Amino acid sequence: MRGLSGDFATMPLKDLVVYLWNRQATGQLTLEYRGVHKEVLLENGAIYNASSNLPREYVGQYLINLGHISEDQFHKAYATQKETKVFLGRILEMIGAVSRETLETVLSTKFRETVLDAFNWVEGTFKFDNGKKPPQADGIRVEVPLIEVHKESDFRVQAWKLIRQTFPSGGCTLSLVPENLVEPPRPGSIDEKVFASIGAGQTIDEMALKLHATDYFLYNRLYAYFHMGALQIHEPAGPQLNIDVDLGLGDSPTADQLLQNARAFFDKGNFRDAWALARRSNEVTPTLDAALLMRQIDGAWLPQLRADFVSSGRVAGMLIGPEQLAKLTLTAPERYLLSRVDGKRDVENILRIAPLREFEALVAFDRFVTQKWIRLQ
Repeated sequence: MRGLSGDFATMPLKDLVVYLWNRQATGQLTLEYRGVHKEVLLENGAIYNASSNLPREYVGQYLINLGHISEDQFHKAYATQKETKVFLGRILEMIGAVSRETLETVLSTKFRETVLDAFNWVEGTFKFDNGKKPPQADGIRVEVPLIEVHKESDFRVQAWKLIRQTFPSGGCTLSLVPENLVEPPRPGSIDEKVFASIGAGQTIDEMALKLHATDYFLYNRLYAYFHMGALQIHEPAGPQLNIDVDLGLGDSPTADQLLQNARAFFDKGNFRDAWALARRSNEVTPTLDAALLMRQIDGAWLPQLRADFVSSGRVAGMLIGPEQLAKLTLTAPERYLLSRVDGKRDVENILRIAPLREFEALVAFDRFVTQKWIRLQ
């Protein structure tokens, strides 16, 4: 079998998975879509490793999400990993934080979810290098046949239809109907944490970040409780235009106007305003041009952001109080990151545990400092 490459508009990932399974393929499958990069290693049609640049798909995030380790245990294990280069799961097993059986289960879940997430991509590209087997770090061997992933995808398609009909957006808040619960959640369980987030008035997006959960995992749990009548859904207010740049374009600039101004700012090296406008243009009308410009800004601005916020090793502290913070209009990622600012952790420490892309998180910190909501000391 030779190498294979293409795009998902021509060959959806669901079809590609069947093709590789039928040929019992061995090699490396690379998936790309709007800055998301995934690598899936196959042997005889089975996944034995899957990695992604999405932090929520890191093995540490899954262990936290499923309640197997705390954030403090993760930080200690990560510090050891940096020194020893030993697989994170092996370190956690050695210190008694998790069992071998737990690690195998979590890795199996991670491999499946990394691929299943990409089944939703209608754009993007793939490349399969036949026979390529990159050297692997010493870890735990887990195999997931591609045909099992394919079968799960059929169920997911139907599940997502029901979920999207029920929950209009991640900006919804929820309220609990305790009398309709079959039984109370177990202490320390993920459901107990979900109920606590509901009681705190968090949106679904905010819950996902707080719990380090993938979209499907959280929505599936919420749908189960909604189906038994234990949840009420409250839709968010209409979208707000949140641009701090005076363009002289009126209250409702078009996507093309926003994109043209974004390019002008980018050419002048003003990455902050270029990013804000390009992102808003893509929200108004998603286009390939907007996506490409956002990728250019990401590549040009990220080294500067790292130098300002990560390399300095400075600790982040709040400059505003809880009452003022509650009045701010924030995205779910921004609210999550601000909740981690405690005057003790440096920015790198916060980024390490955040289920967000590094660039997205650093842009948020840039806004916090610019707006004088936090200080770095």
